Amino acid sequence: MSQTGNARLEEALEFHKTGKLAAAEAVYAAILAENPDDLDALNLGGLALHALGKRDKAAERFARAIALFPDFADAHANLGAVHRAESRLEDAAASFVRAIEIDSSHGFAANNLGLVRLAQGSFFEAIGRFAQARTLLPGQPEVLINLSIAYMSMGDFVTALKELDVLVEASPKDKRAHFGRGAALLALGRKADAVAALEKALALDPEYAEARAKLDEAKRA
Repeated sequence: MSQTGNARLEEALEFHKTGKLAAAEAVYAAILAENPDDLDALNLGGLALHALGKRDKAAERFARAIALFPDFADAHANLGAVHRAESRLEDAAASFVRAIEIDSSHGFAANNLGLVRLAQGSFFEAIGRFAQARTLLPGQPEVLINLSIAYMSMGDFVTALKELDVLVEASPKDKRAHFGRGAALLALGRKADAVAALEKALALDPEYAEARAKLDEAKRA
């Protein structure tokens, strides 16, 4: 969607990919100084600004991109991420829903809409959105973690454990998966298994404070 030279956009993207966000943003800003309607620079520059903690300016860029191209699904989803970071949950949900309406394959929007509904206590809808994201983003650990959290929030520790077992098999070094298994197993009264899972999480990250606290809880149970 960029209307400016590809070389400059590629330069910004290279900075962006390597974590040099301030440098990336400087190039995006330079592109926009010449062409304020460059959709790629607006959207990608918005992402850089968001990552830099400049949410107001990021939101302005995403909104500008949407005003120019109302069916820009990524811009809607990225604006939703800004709203979510600011705890504006209904605004975030509206942006994610719009992104999905435009592009039903938008797994990022589905996952983030699930996070919004989880925060709002709408667990059934959260599970539905995470399940949608799992289909759209196969193999993404974050989605399975979120899905398991939603099931545990409903008190369905058996299903949560099944999801986490899948994740552990696929990503045995994911400390969050072992922690989640430990929490689910403890809730199911399987103390020894819970301790073993939590010890695995701590073996992967000895500084994992949440796992340490849960392990102490499991040992006291």
